[in-house]
Amino acid sequence: MSAAPRRARGFTLIEVLVVVVIMAVVTAVAVFSMGVLGRDRGLEAEGDRLTDIIGAAIEQAGLEGQDFGLWVASDRYQIMRLNAASQQWEAIPQDRLYERHRFVAGITAGLQIESKILVLAEPTDQPKQDLSKQELSKQEKQGLSNPERPQQGLPKQEPQIYFFAGGEASPYQLTLKRAGSKDTLRIQGGLDGTLSVQKPGQKP
Repeated sequence: MSAAPRRARGFTLIEVLVVVVIMAVVTAVAVFSMGVLGRDRGLEAEGDRLTDIIGAAIEQAGLEGQDFGLWVASDRYQIMRLNAASQQWEAIPQDRLYERHRFVAGITAGLQIESKILVLAEPTDQPKQDLSKQELSKQEKQGLSNPERPQQGLPKQEPQIYFFAGGEASPYQLTLKRAGSKDTLRIQGGLDGTLSVQKPGQKP
């Protein structure tokens, strides 16, 4: 006697609902990735960091009654402070917030002061380290009792953007771009020290 044929088992309501939920989640993730993650988050992060540092320098200039400045190259930047005694611009020692920062690879800066586009220093290698013990020993043998050590992290030129103790600042526009992309982030600084940021895709 042959066995009765088995009935084909259908899907239960719970299984159908689970499949629908999974498809909805996958679709939402795809839409989110195209609409949000498609932006250059690295570029935006660099812009956020730079504006935070500028804002801190403007505030500190007012609190300390000293003039601060921003030195910008195409691939790096640094906050500086005017030495009231020597009237020379100098780096701020032992302050990680104001030390020289480098943009992540592929991001470069542009600077416009009022209507003039400035030519910025070209990308360079990492700052040179102090002379090694072998180099110091070699100089001492050559009769140099007090060999000069290269200073680390000090830009050769004065800042292009000034934040004055009285609250005024240089009007400027900083642009950050990534190589191979049309995305541009703009940081606008006003005479009164206010900042405005236009991220990629935003209208002015």
